[in-house]
Amino acid sequence: MTPDVQRGRGYLEDLGFRVTEDIKDEEGTTYAAWMHRKGTVHDTALTGGDGPRLHHVAFSTHEKHNIIQICDKMGALRMSDRIERGPGRHGVSNAFYLYILDPDDHRIEIYTQDYYTGDPDNPVITWDVHDNQRRDWWGNPVVPSWYTEASKVLDLDGNVQELIERTDSSEMAVTVGADGFSYTREKDEDGTYRGEAAKGFKLGNQL
Repeated sequence: MTPDVQRGRGYLEDLGFRVTEDIKDEEGTTYAAWMHRKGTVHDTALTGGDGPRLHHVAFSTHEKHNIIQICDKMGALRMSDRIERGPGRHGVSNAFYLYILDPDDHRIEIYTQDYYTGDPDNPVITWDVHDNQRRDWWGNPVVPSWYTEASKVLDLDGNVQELIERTDSSEMAVTVGADGFSYTREKDEDGTYRGEAAKGFKLGNQL
């Protein structure tokens, strides 16, 4: 997570990374970029926000039924409140995904079924920030915490990096959720709600 996606994109391009997909608005503001070195959709991604911070680490699995199995096991263990978002399918990257929180609240993505780019000359796929299917192909709302919360990172001396505020527009602010709803949980304006579902709302990413 970076306050300046375009600057981070340029830095990684200088290191040999290529952009496969990005999210922009009509003014040209870049909200996120997916970049690769080895011909997959992405080896790393940049998303806008106060930073530098680590949004999530990701692990791939063979098939989507492996992700469903993880959800079933977390439900059986009464750990469904650790499922932050999903399962679902991203528009960007086409990946079938699940986001969970570890005991220290670090975000982990389990995903599968994204695509292989192969041709280094493939054109960049640009998504409009107002496209409701960019973050979830099925139009499920995005929980506010997914846009605002991330893990702090250390500098080379082991000190916590000071956060720099993003001055460009916030993706959450300009889109108000992937399907037009303001929030996925009642009274969860800051995205920090945890525990039992608020009245009229479900845990996870659905109304």
